[in-house]
This record gives sequence, structure tokens and C-alpha cells, in this order.
Amino acid sequence: MAEKTPKLAEPIRKTCELFRLLAGYEQVGLAPSEIAKALGVGASWVSQNLPPLAELGFVERVADTPRWRLGVAFVRIANTVFMANADAQDSLKQRLRNMTTPL
Repeated sequence: MAEKTPKLAEPIRKTCELFRLLAGYEQVGLAPSEIAKALGVGASWVSQNLPPLAELGFVERVADTPRWRLGVAFVRIANTVFMANADAQDSLKQRLRNMTTPL
């Protein structure tokens, strides 16, 4: 059975692709031309969408360069999820220890 592709509006899909693309480039970022080429969009898409995403903190310019990377807000969301999962895992481990301790 073929996997169904979620139906998203194209701007949302491209924005999600942008986030995936920038992951891994936290230090050096990507140039606008690299972003446009990788996403299959024009330079105008990049110049129109990155500044508003930067205002929200989801992307940011690498200091003193024209390059872009994931922003602080995006990283904070990812860190919150990571920490919540780590806490849940610790809780489950403790529960398992309690269940396997002989009476």
C-alpha cells in the first residue's frame, strides 16, 4: 500500500521543507541561492519568506553574512520537546524499576 502524502497548502509545505533543509547548518547557515535551489523556488520566495520567519524567531541570519540558519524560537521548541521526552523516559524507567523490584 502506497504511503499517503499529507495535503498541505504549498506555502506551508515549502516552509516545512525549509526547516528540514536548515537543520544541520546551525553554524554556517545557507546562502539564499542555496536555499532557493534546494527547495526548487525562486529567489523572490526566499527574500519574501525568510524575513517574516526571522521576525518570529524561526530563522536568523548568520552574523556578518547573507547566510540563514534555524532561529532561537525553533531551537527552543525542539529543546522543549526533547526535554519533555527525556523526562517521560526517566519516569517510565523509574516505574519499570518499581515494578521489577521484588517484594
